[in-house]
Amino acid sequence: MSNFTFPISTSYATSVNDTIPNNILMYHRFGENKYPSTNIREEQLVSHLEYLKDQGFYFIFARDLLFEDKLQKKTISITVDDAYLSFFEVGLPIFEKYEIPVTLFLNTENVGGQNYMNWTQLKSVLSRGVDIQNHTHSHSSLSILSEIEIVNEIEKSQDLIFENLGITPNLFAYPFGENSTIAQKVVSQYFDAAFGQHSGAFSINQKYFIPRFPLNENYGSINRIKDASSVLPFNNVLIEPGNPYQSEPISRYALDFNEDSSNINCFISDFQGSFNPTITNLNNKLLVELNRLPVKGRLRFNCTKVNNGIFWFGYQYLVN
Repeated sequence: MSNFTFPISTSYATSVNDTIPNNILMYHRFGENKYPSTNIREEQLVSHLEYLKDQGFYFIFARDLLFEDKLQKKTISITVDDAYLSFFEVGLPIFEKYEIPVTLFLNTENVGGQNYMNWTQLKSVLSRGVDIQNHTHSHSSLSILSEIEIVNEIEKSQDLIFENLGITPNLFAYPFGENSTIAQKVVSQYFDAAFGQHSGAFSINQKYFIPRFPLNENYGSINRIKDASSVLPFNNVLIEPGNPYQSEPISRYALDFNEDSSNINCFISDFQGSFNPTITNLNNKLLVELNRLPVKGRLRFNCTKVNNGIFWFGYQYLVN
């Protein structure tokens, strides 16, 4: 692993703002109890918002994260993916009750489909203050699409959103959080920032693979909200390989935290479960040898340290 050159930076604290938490929460469905992996119960959502209000967090749109003057106080951004009907019927009235700004990421092919919002409802939520942004047309994983297919996904969805809502989104969320260096390159030509679905602390300098904390029935406790709202980004993390898409599985990875990494712990998992890796600390770089090859699907790294706060670096690969 001595050949790793760390070409890609994926975490990024470079200013005083990164000593203040400005993290992002992600929801999908509301009150749809037959979908526990993507649903949040109404009482859970209320408890989340009341806790954050009680703790003095300011709520901002995801678009506000691009402006440093918005990040001088501890903030939370609420994002909702896919525009399920339950957001319109259940989630939005709760957010409105607590006067919470919401960013909705919309995939246009499903508009008007079963259990999805239609354009009339989307116009309604737009008029009620919801910020609508782009989530592709067909909700396909961009990891496995060609460059032209990614362009078509973006341009078709942008056209439909403009034709029906009169707006041009400047933010993007990857379906399933899955992408590649090619996808990030294309997305950067159309949008000011892009969001994944992996846990981790936000920083202004990670613009095209920004982490968000997913919340659902099983991962929706107040302790989860406490962690998600308060964690801070590492100073400057480099991970190798840097491409979030792996055409074949590998067992060797490296992370350079550019600081003493002796007190950093990494939890690594895939669809088969957690790994028991061998981790070697070499000149403050963590050289990781997994005890088995990752299985096909998502592979997640979550690295943390405790030092006058909890610092959290997250990264997601798609292994094909």
